[in-house]
Amino acid sequence: MYIIFLILIPINSIFTQNIFTEYLIFNEDTVDIFSYQIPNHYNENINVPLLVAFHEWGGNHNSNFYTNFDEEANQRGWFFLSPYGGSANNYSHQEAQVFFEQEIIWMINNFPIDQRRIYMVGGSMGGAAGAIYANNHLNPNKPMVAATASGSGILDCERRFYEMDGNNSMIQWFGGSPIEVPFEYHRNSAVFFNDLSQSMHINLQYTPIYLDFGSTEAHRYHAEDIYDLLLDYNNNMWIELQPNPGHGYSTMDEYHTCNWLQQFELIDDPLKINVNLDEPSRAYWIEALNQNNIQDFIHINCEKDSNNNIIINEFSNSDTLLLFLINDTIPSHIQIYNNQNNNINLGITGNETIVSMINEVEIVENENSNFENYNLYNNIIFLNIDIGNYTISFNEIFFYDLNQDGLWDVLDITILISFILEMINPNELQFELSDFNNDDQLNIYDIILIINLFYF
Repeated sequence: MYIIFLILIPINSIFTQNIFTEYLIFNEDTVDIFSYQIPNHYNENINVPLLVAFHEWGGNHNSNFYTNFDEEANQRGWFFLSPYGGSANNYSHQEAQVFFEQEIIWMINNFPIDQRRIYMVGGSMGGAAGAIYANNHLNPNKPMVAATASGSGILDCERRFYEMDGNNSMIQWFGGSPIEVPFEYHRNSAVFFNDLSQSMHINLQYTPIYLDFGSTEAHRYHAEDIYDLLLDYNNNMWIELQPNPGHGYSTMDEYHTCNWLQQFELIDDPLKINVNLDEPSRAYWIEALNQNNIQDFIHINCEKDSNNNIIINEFSNSDTLLLFLINDTIPSHIQIYNNQNNNINLGITGNETIVSMINEVEIVENENSNFENYNLYNNIIFLNIDIGNYTISFNEIFFYDLNQDGLWDVLDITILISFILEMINPNELQFELSDFNNDDQLNIYDIILIINLFYF
């Protein structure tokens, strides 16, 4: 994935609203244009939501200001972003999604955006953009979608292609018809109804979805069918039960939509992950680093329990899986059911503390598994594992702090004070751990050095 360098130049302000237009530039070429609105009253020290609105087919970066979503955002103190997406007919293709992401990042870097409350809304072609972006962006270190709303969204591009007896815009941006480039249609859709194994709808498990549509249009069946498909899988969905005539934004009540969206904050650390990844990428706390067949999805189904133990139920179309231990806790075991025909590389990583802790642990295979000794590379512990079902167990770790919880904190200081006051006599190891300045004495200087560990 290439990096876009931004040169953003304000060019105008529209009437009395705080609306500005900017250019996105890559390699000295203007690749996109977008508008954004600054709420009339905001505190630069308080992070607030960002509402991203996607235009309908034939629209542009200013089209969304003809809805009432910009007024709703302004009244609620939200920032409002209206991307163009590179063209009036972009259908959220891969390059357009890069533009969207870079423009959101620019907003985050320049304004107090609450990254846990990035909401998306759109009509018709743009009505699917939020769900498509959510499917393709599950990395907690980058902008993710807290909730998305659709008015007449074209959720399944292949289905819409045949409903229209062809679509020249899709052919242009996806590189051909669904027969010629099926994977491009599936990775740029919220769902592919004809073959759910080739669909990204499962990625929407934790993305709240608002579905509106006109009473007599084909788009209503996209919405109703995905609602039925995700029912009991996605716990936060709303669908219009009494649709009126209309299409796209005209079907939506902006006040009701924003009220619904604002209930939600981003879920970025779920216990269960079930995803189809269109390319090597991160999904929450797990990442596939390679892709065997670039015209097929990488499928991962995994979970962790309350003790941070991890079970990989399914993993296919990749040979390297990376686990992020983000709770500063080493699992007692990682259990993997490998249904591939080759070996896999398992990487385990986290912050520097996690990696150093793993280095102190003896990793033990069970009788059904086979791997050579692990190695450390770029802050990642890697293990190469043969085919088969196996469990990796972590022997009890010794932590280099006094109460053996893996952290130097107030509890350790309390123990050290009891040593200094001779309320408790430390053993040889406890004395060694407590003597931070190596002067063979336990005193206030050791306490100061410990405090520096967790305050600086």
